[in-house]
Amino acid sequence: MFYIREMGGDVKEQHDMPAKGKIYLVPVPIGNLGDITLRALEVLKNVPLIAAEDTRNAGFLLSRYDIPPPKLISFHKFNERSREDNLFSHLESGQDLAVISDAGTPGISDPAMELVHKAVAKGIDVVSLPGASALLPALTASGLNKGPFLFLGFLPRQGKERDQAIKRIKESFCPVVIYESPLRLPKLLKGLYEKIGSRQICIARELTKMYEELIYGDLQELSEEGKVTLKGEFVLVIDSAPPQDGVDMEKAQNTCKMLVAEGLSQRTVLKVLQDVYGLKRNDAYELLLISQNKIGEKP
Repeated sequence: MFYIREMGGDVKEQHDMPAKGKIYLVPVPIGNLGDITLRALEVLKNVPLIAAEDTRNAGFLLSRYDIPPPKLISFHKFNERSREDNLFSHLESGQDLAVISDAGTPGISDPAMELVHKAVAKGIDVVSLPGASALLPALTASGLNKGPFLFLGFLPRQGKERDQAIKRIKESFCPVVIYESPLRLPKLLKGLYEKIGSRQICIARELTKMYEELIYGDLQELSEEGKVTLKGEFVLVIDSAPPQDGVDMEKAQNTCKMLVAEGLSQRTVLKVLQDVYGLKRNDAYELLLISQNKIGEKP
């Protein structure tokens, strides 16, 4: 069995299947209520069920747009496993479902990620609406955007996984975007400075809200106490790693793109980057991912 989504989110069935409902991933404003889209409002008005991280916030949001509240169901990291059966039963019965997060686009660093994985495996159509997100406004206003970028969301809080994430930031050939809470921001900035050294950074605070602020500087300066107001939600854009000594990174990247376009195997491309340009394996692999537009995968 397979299915194809046609333009407009409709699904063309290739075998006889019972009609299933669709999951609509609906972005909601991250601060400014004027950032909702007409399409998002239309979906929220018409779906019979909305799964929300916080039903109180969702109820307030719907009331602000004069949308009669449909049935709301909570869906967050503490109950996602117990809720999934109910949600999939609803979809299997042919009824649509909208999923919203507390702010921004669902499916990024929230429970909707796993829901979508399972929905695709079950042959349930997923329609992701474009809209509000903190990620792209921070990146595009940072002055550090070079095209490809690495998004890590919230870093692991401790242990080996956190160390590995910081290592990826240190070695990344493209800007890195991460989220952080105000309580943990000072520790993060100090830890980054200690482990990757001083590097240009843009800290975006309270995007789209009344006290929106973009702070430009370097890690050494901004890791000092009192440099950043610790209120609101934060997005950090960290500049890419400086070129390795003696390595012409622009030439190496051009060569990598050419080899990928010619269809050479991954092993061959990595060997050329290591042997000809002297790149470490991890650095060569990240350059390969950039050329393949697969940033975020692991070697």
